[in-house]
Amino acid sequence: MSIAFAPFHGNCPKNVSKDAKYAIRTGARGPVVALTYHSSNQERWLATTEDHPDLVKMVNAVKVNVGAAPNGPFYINEYSQVIVPVGPNATYYLAGDYDLALEFEFEGTILSGVANESLKPRDPWTGPHPGIPYVLKAGDLDIYYTAQPRPNVERKVFLSEHVGKDRARPVADRVRALKGWNGGRFYINEWREMFAPVSSANGLQYEYIGYLDEGDPWFPKPI
Repeated sequence: MSIAFAPFHGNCPKNVSKDAKYAIRTGARGPVVALTYHSSNQERWLATTEDHPDLVKMVNAVKVNVGAAPNGPFYINEYSQVIVPVGPNATYYLAGDYDLALEFEFEGTILSGVANESLKPRDPWTGPHPGIPYVLKAGDLDIYYTAQPRPNVERKVFLSEHVGKDRARPVADRVRALKGWNGGRFYINEWREMFAPVSSANGLQYEYIGYLDEGDPWFPKPI
């Protein structure tokens, strides 16, 4: 674990569902890390763990230092950076790096964002949904996220800007194999596992894209 405290200007998740983020909540013996999980039998589980007191301190240190109430949502990106949104307009702060794996036990089931070794691309993704959203550009083999460099300004940041078009295409093509040429949102979690929502006859479901290796072309770690 390393502690930092500064405004975060990388990929800041916005407009994601409740199960796509972690949260600090009040537990029976103090604050806990919480996860909302939708099970295969249409139940919604609220799983918690007391095993990460340092992570709780990191998140709440940000909240308290900017004058907000403790607890609430946070994210961990693919570089193990803890990102904390604060306030009604969600100003994002970097709380630091956190390398310990989050696992949750609920009624005998272990919930973890690490893919099973047997999982293949296009298999159902049954892991938790917290992750950082990216977008496959429609009609193109490129990936982007939307940044807000200053108030009232948005900018699309493309993978090809950082690694070049030729190197961006193979990574984007892995996402296209699932999302198709219409593109759309997908997620990458702190274990660098990629998954995406896909429309089906049974409604929206999540499918596995694959693991993003450390050597694969990707966006640089935000500083």
